[in-house]
Amino acid sequence: MDKRLTFIGGGNIAQAILKGLLKSGYHPGSILVADPSEAQGQLCEDLGVSWTQDNAEAARDAQVVIFCVKPQLMENVATALHGQLNDALVISVAAGITLQQLETWSGSQNIVRSMPNTPALLGQGMFGLYASDRVTSSDRETTTALLSTVGAVRWFDQESDIDAVTAVSGSGPAYFFYLMEAMIDAAESLGLEREAAHALVTQTALGAAVMAKEGAADPKTLRVQVTSPNGTTHAACEHLKEGGFEALIHGALTAARDRSIQLSTS
Repeated sequence: MDKRLTFIGGGNIAQAILKGLLKSGYHPGSILVADPSEAQGQLCEDLGVSWTQDNAEAARDAQVVIFCVKPQLMENVATALHGQLNDALVISVAAGITLQQLETWSGSQNIVRSMPNTPALLGQGMFGLYASDRVTSSDRETTTALLSTVGAVRWFDQESDIDAVTAVSGSGPAYFFYLMEAMIDAAESLGLEREAAHALVTQTALGAAVMAKEGAADPKTLRVQVTSPNGTTHAACEHLKEGGFEALIHGALTAARDRSIQLSTS
């Protein structure tokens, strides 16, 4: 499936997808990255793929074009390529940028909107995907094959779902990092050495995530199972509940979803 593949932008997400593709056996000679940064270009060349500073040159003969640029840059970058993408499959990873905007700017109607997250850097990413009916089943399969090299993929039927995906999995790693950060700080205040606190918290987070993903029970059931009445876990969870933990999480995700929507109008 080594289609001629171009990345517009060679930053972290591009690097993650690149490494996943190469690890899966994708031929480096089929990949071209366009990025103005010589430092990013060197990273690409170190991986064995070609690099250019010319977006139009990179997109010219591509069968798949992946836009890995920041949302605020997308209009200028896509507009500069208007009418030059031909029949290429276009995949965008820019938060908040709608299919309609991408179609208008680029002149292409063969576009998949994607929301990745940073664990893709370790091959543990989560990609939410949406495409209009104009995208063929074959191009959907190509998108799934490409992005599943660096994590899990899930297709959604409504574009508005991608804004919610952004709030849940796109921004989600930061919420877990924030919780781990707070737990490590609290553990240190309780007298533990910081290195020990870090090891305890990160391994506990990993173990809990594996149980939630691979176990037969859902997170609520798992929480109840480890919460003995009037025990230590019960005391902690009651404190979180009294502090408005659930409402705080709901508000945080809503704020992220709303910001994703705002990005398309800013």
